[in-house]
Formats: sequence, C-alpha cells, structure tokens
Amino acid sequence: MAKIFNNELSVQAYREVRKMIISKKLIPGQKIVQDKLAEDLGISRTPLRSALQMLEGEGLIVSVPRKGVIVKEFSNREIVEIYDCRIALERTAVRLFVDQASNKDMNILRDLFKPFLEGEINDFEYQKADAEFHDYMIRNSGNSFLHRIFQQSNLLVCIDTLGLLRPSKETLIEHMKIIDALEKRDVDLAESLIISHLDITKQLILKKMDEE
Repeated sequence: MAKIFNNELSVQAYREVRKMIISKKLIPGQKIVQDKLAEDLGISRTPLRSALQMLEGEGLIVSVPRKGVIVKEFSNREIVEIYDCRIALERTAVRLFVDQASNKDMNILRDLFKPFLEGEINDFEYQKADAEFHDYMIRNSGNSFLHRIFQQSNLLVCIDTLGLLRPSKETLIEHMKIIDALEKRDVDLAESLIISHLDITKQLILKKMDEE
C-alpha cells in the first residue's frame, strides 16, 4: 500500500513540477532546491526524486555534477534541431488534419486567436493559444502514432519553455493565413504556410548562431 501511495505522489509531483517548468515558475538554468520544492509540494523527497527522474528522462531537467538538478536550458543548436523535427512532423500533421477536420474544428482554431485580433496582445495568453493551435492540429490529425511522437518527444513542451521567439503580432498574421488555407481545404498552401511559419523562427536562431 505504501508503495502505491508513493507512486501516486510521484506522479502528482511530476505533473506539478512539469507545470511549473512550462509556466516558468521554474526557469531554464535554475537550480532545483529539492528540500524546498518538496516542502512547497507537501511531500517527502522520495516521491520528488522519482518525479525528477521522469522529468530528466523527458529532457526537461538535467543533473549537473557539483551543481545539482537544473531546469534544462536549450542551446541554439538544440532549438534548431527541435524546429527541424517540428517542420518534418507538422507538415505531415497539417496535410492529415485537412482531410480529417470538420468545420467545427476550423472554428475552434479560429476562436483561439479571436481575442488577439483587436487591441493589445497578452504574450502569456497568446503563447497558450499558439501551443494549443499546433497541438490541436496534431491531436486531430487522425494519426495516433504521429501525436504520440510529439508527446513522447516533448517537442511542443520544449518550445513552450523557450517562450515567444518572435513578436506575437507577426506570428498572429501567419496563424490566420494558415487557418484560411485550412478552411479552404488547400492542403498544399497550408503545408507551405506551416513550413514557412516554423522555418522563419529557425532561420532567426541560425542567424543568431552565426553572429556569436
């Protein structure tokens, strides 16, 4: 019974710490003080250690000799590699989504960005809508293996931890163009737009690397 209880606490701790990383309550490069975190979560260090092991397996934290457990800080090279993977997988997801999606699905995507079409944009809320936009298409592509690849590789979660890499007003226009293409069932245009949308950010990172 005690083992089952500890497992439940470990899963709960995993979810809470993962949420803290995504919401940037724990920021990239920050050392995780395990005693304090366990106290904040109201658990012992044993289930917390198990939770941290799960998060390390997902690539969201790293154990650094003589420093301890650190929230993963992605290098520019790693960010470029993440975008390479996203481009390869999301172009497929978009094509599948066009075949599967209903008009209701299209409306759901459009509604995600309606609050940002007028007035100032709250970057935190926009980032959540951005992540949901991409996840919704992948989740509803009709290909469970594709969605599983995204989940297991944590591609979208890794991007979430980076924050917005380009101005929200700029990417908002791109998102709306993608939705327009999806609604017209123009699969080639939708694929081209999603590739461009992701590649622009990738090229910015590559340029930054060249300047360093």
